[in-house]
Amino acid sequence: MGDSVGDLLVLVIDLHPVWWADHSLTGVVQSSLVLSNAHLLQNPLNKLCVYGYMNTGVYKLYPTEEDLVAGESTAGKYEGFDVVNTTILMRLKDIMLECRDPEEHKQLDGSLLSGALIQALCHCNVMSKNLAIGNILNSRILVLKGSPDSRSQYMAIMNSIFAAQKNKVAIDSCVLGEDSTFLQQASEITGGTYMRVQDHGKLAQYMLGVFLMGVEFRKSFNTPPASKVDFRAACQCHSKMTDLGFVCSVCMSVYCGFRPICMTCNAHFKLPTALLKGKKVTGKRKLENGKS
Repeated sequence: MGDSVGDLLVLVIDLHPVWWADHSLTGVVQSSLVLSNAHLLQNPLNKLCVYGYMNTGVYKLYPTEEDLVAGESTAGKYEGFDVVNTTILMRLKDIMLECRDPEEHKQLDGSLLSGALIQALCHCNVMSKNLAIGNILNSRILVLKGSPDSRSQYMAIMNSIFAAQKNKVAIDSCVLGEDSTFLQQASEITGGTYMRVQDHGKLAQYMLGVFLMGVEFRKSFNTPPASKVDFRAACQCHSKMTDLGFVCSVCMSVYCGFRPICMTCNAHFKLPTALLKGKKVTGKRKLENGKS
């Protein structure tokens, strides 16, 4: 067993402007800052990374490539927390000011959750690779999601979930809107916690009470019970949840009906034997009816 060098928390926040037009983004951001500060306060070795995503891209809010920003007044504040909070708020302000084209954000769905998860996993991998031999960094991802699921991203999201499972990175899910089938599966498969918060005013309490502690400690506390998970797959052809369908043997894409060519990898398939027999029987009956 190696030596632990703290915990890495990667916070992924949904910034879709159409969804937040009817909700308060300010309160959610403040609750996220409270969780971030509490995470850093638990252990001086703990690390933090924050991403924001919408339908136009994924943005890194903290740490940034530019110099970290400190507030004008640090009286009565811990300087490290002030740098984190000010940097995240300034980055959010710059991103929101760039969202001026209404045509880019007129659709509610389409937030790039898959891209945010991939970048978060890449950050976890880079941080782990930079450790000295024998050291261990416990990494987990917390997703704050408001906008509905985008069925077109099913394959990319599922690949991200399986990559997180293989690398032992738990994905916690805090859903602020309607239930997310994708995040339910992500939390169940990776060993994280899924929770839907309807009262956004109590978000800070939920985040400190459930998502602040590590995954290994949650079994010792009376956390909210897990909801029923829908493990059905979304088909590539119509983006609908499918109970029974056809799976591409090359890329594992799911279809609700047979397709001779896979839409994802362009693999070619022969017509199933059962369908061929059905066509032969149908043709024979038509021929007999024609003779009669």
